[in-house]
Amino acid sequence: MTTMTNRSNLIDRSNQAILLWGVFFVLVVILNGTIPYLLGADLHAWTQSPIKSVVFAFVFYAVLFLAVPLTLIKGWQIVRQPAFLYPLGIAMMAITFWQFLPGIVSIAIIVLAYLHWRFDLSEYGIRSRGWKGDLLAVLFIGLLGFFPILMKSFAGPFAFGDALGVALNRWFANPASSIENLFYFGFLTERLSYRTGTWLTPTLIGLMYTAHEMTNPEYWYGGMNFVLTFVGVTIWSAIYLWRRGAVAIWLGDGLYRFAGKLI
Repeated sequence: MTTMTNRSNLIDRSNQAILLWGVFFVLVVILNGTIPYLLGADLHAWTQSPIKSVVFAFVFYAVLFLAVPLTLIKGWQIVRQPAFLYPLGIAMMAITFWQFLPGIVSIAIIVLAYLHWRFDLSEYGIRSRGWKGDLLAVLFIGLLGFFPILMKSFAGPFAFGDALGVALNRWFANPASSIENLFYFGFLTERLSYRTGTWLTPTLIGLMYTAHEMTNPEYWYGGMNFVLTFVGVTIWSAIYLWRRGAVAIWLGDGLYRFAGKLI
C-alpha cells in the first residue's frame, strides 16, 4: 500500500508540472503574438517593447517559473510565512526588472540561497549528489562550448575579459540561466521523469523547450537554430537526471558561454 501511495504521489507531482507547463505554453503563445505572427503580422515593435520585457519577466520568470513551483513544492502554509513570502516577493521584483537594472537578478539568487538554507529547496533542484560528479558535469558542459570554436579558424588573441563578462552576466544577471533552468530542470525534468523515466524524459524536455522558444517571433527574426536548441536542452536534461541537481547545470551554462566567447 505504501509503495502504491508513493507512486500515486509521484504521478500527481508529474501531473502538476505538466499542467503548469501547459498553462505557461498557452500564455506564452498569447503574449508573444505567435498566431498573429504566423498570419503575417510584423511584430518587431512588440518583441522589442519594454512593456513586453516587464510582463514576460513577471508572468513567466517570477510567477510561473518561481513562485508557483515553490508553492507546489513547499505548500502554501510554508510559503505564506513572512520569512518565506517577503524574501520571495523581493526576488520576484528583482526578476521583473532585470533588463532595466543590470545584475539585479543576483538578488534573486541570494534570496534562493537564503530560502534553501532556511526551508530546504532541494525539490527545486538546489542540491548536490557529490562535488566531484558535479564538477565533472560542469566541465563537460563547458567543454561543449568549444565545439563551435573548433569549426572556425583561430586568428587570436583570446578574449578572456569578454568571455568572463558573458559568463558573469549569464550566472548573475539573466534569469534564463537561473530561474528558467531551475524550472525546466529542477522542477519540470525532475517531475516528468517520475512518469516517463530517465531515457525518454530528456527528449521530451528538449521538445517542450524548443516549442517554447519557437513561439517567440524575436528568435525567428534573429535566425535562431532551433535544432541546436533541442539538442542542447536534451543534453542538459540528461545531465540533470545524472546529477539530480540544477546548480551544476547553472554553473556549466555559464562556463559554456565563457568558452563560446573566448575566441
